[in-house]
Amino acid sequence: MRTQQARFLTLALVVALLTGTLMPGSWKHAALDPLQSPIDLSAIAHVVLFAAITAMLPLARFWDVTHWHLAAAGLALALLTEGLQFFAIDRHPNLAGVAQDMAGVLLGWLLLLRIRTAAAVSRPPR
Repeated sequence: MRTQQARFLTLALVVALLTGTLMPGSWKHAALDPLQSPIDLSAIAHVVLFAAITAMLPLARFWDVTHWHLAAAGLALALLTEGLQFFAIDRHPNLAGVAQDMAGVLLGWLLLLRIRTAAAVSRPPR
């Protein structure tokens, strides 16, 4: 994936995350209640978004990303999204949301390691 594509996708994922975070609670329930899922779909969405953002961030090359940068950026984004819920109508921040987001960061980091390992194995020896 080219850097420009990775940057665009990373920014699009962050915008989607922030849009969903600032969505009023009534809109969230109106979208999720008809699905009647036994699992919390908004939690799954957060885990998936954070995993995707974490996996894309090094490919976007906004800066030279290290492993601790991924954890720090993920935690900062998790705290930001939970804090923004103070400003959303009928939304309430909680630590469970931060834990779900950090689970997504861990999954994204593991995905990134898997991609890098597969790329290293597929390279021909010099």
